[in-house]
Amino acid sequence: MTDLIFLGVGAIRPTHPGDHTALLIRHGQANILLDAGPAVFMQLDRAGISPDDVSHVYLSHQHGDHTLGSPIFMFYHRRRYFLGAPLVLAAWKNLLEVVYPGFAAGLKEEMLLYPMLAHRQLPLPELPGVSARLAPNDHSGLPAYAIRLDFAPTETHTGFSLVYSGDTAPTDALIELAQDADLLIHESTIAESLGMERLDMHSSARQAGIQAREAGVRALALVHRLPGSRESWIQEAGEQFDGRILAPVAGEKLTMF
Repeated sequence: MTDLIFLGVGAIRPTHPGDHTALLIRHGQANILLDAGPAVFMQLDRAGISPDDVSHVYLSHQHGDHTLGSPIFMFYHRRRYFLGAPLVLAAWKNLLEVVYPGFAAGLKEEMLLYPMLAHRQLPLPELPGVSARLAPNDHSGLPAYAIRLDFAPTETHTGFSLVYSGDTAPTDALIELAQDADLLIHESTIAESLGMERLDMHSSARQAGIQAREAGVRALALVHRLPGSRESWIQEAGEQFDGRILAPVAGEKLTMF
């Protein structure tokens, strides 16, 4: 069984403390964390997940609401992969030196960096049958990337594909990355229907719906949301996309296969 846990679904100013967007995929003995904001250890605890069990950490970009919790993983000793585009991992290494100077140098056998180039399908380390591909985002010129995870079919399931946008304005690159995916997890910072001002570096629920429709995905999950009724986000995205739409709350779990 492979589950997706929405550890947090909020934007930089979340509705509830510690609700910054972060996702966890439980796949066999592996636990794949997508982004690790300042409250990630509280989020893991609420989900009943030990930090020692996190085997892979993907960082979409360097902003603090997606990375500031990640240095603490250095103190939970195990073999662990840190995934991301080269520029994102370089910025992350600088963060480690700021908060714990010199500490990472002694953990090279535990902290395994796995740089990923955009548009290149790569197998994920120590995850048989799971591959990933990145696409660049439009996030005010900052190196930022969406990721697609493809789980190959086995004797017990037909396979599954998941795309996590990270933070981005609408882009053709993301539409291409998400083509025919089973689930697109798209940031939808604002709901235009609530009169929120559109942000050049983020997406609205309406824009996320358009991206999902153009990509031909089967389901859409709206995350990185500012405070407001989640029904407003679902209704707005639903005007553009007629597939299944989720506006999850923190802790909600989705069984993928």
